[in-house]
Amino acid sequence: KRTRGIGLLIGEPGAGKTFALRALKESLNPSLYHVVYFPLSTGGVMDFYRGLALGLGEEPKYRKVDLFRQIQQAIERLYHERRITPVFILDEMHLAKDAFLQDIAILFNFEMDSTNPFVLILAGLPHLQG
Repeated sequence: KRTRGIGLLIGEPGAGKTFALRALKESLNPSLYHVVYFPLSTGGVMDFYRGLALGLGEEPKYRKVDLFRQIQQAIERLYHERRITPVFILDEMHLAKDAFLQDIAILFNFEMDSTNPFVLILAGLPHLQG
């Protein structure tokens, strides 16, 4: 609970990944953490961005560049102004394509990777690690 940044949770089907994520979510104080759970679907990056914006309580912008900025600004507002750490749980990430993972790396780059005003947990099957 004290560490921000990016984490990886991998395991075989039925190993308890979802149970562990649910237990983590339930253990977090909602006045200190804002959890956004997003199971990866077959949708594209824009659907993902829209889902994150909605999860942050934002009305999603139309263009990708505007959505990107909107999400980063919402994260910074939560963390710096409201003192709430956004926690993003991205499930089924073994289904993600490389381009999608690259977009995630760019989206969660704050101040040239010098600060992490969020927690990002990527969860999936073992081949996600490779």
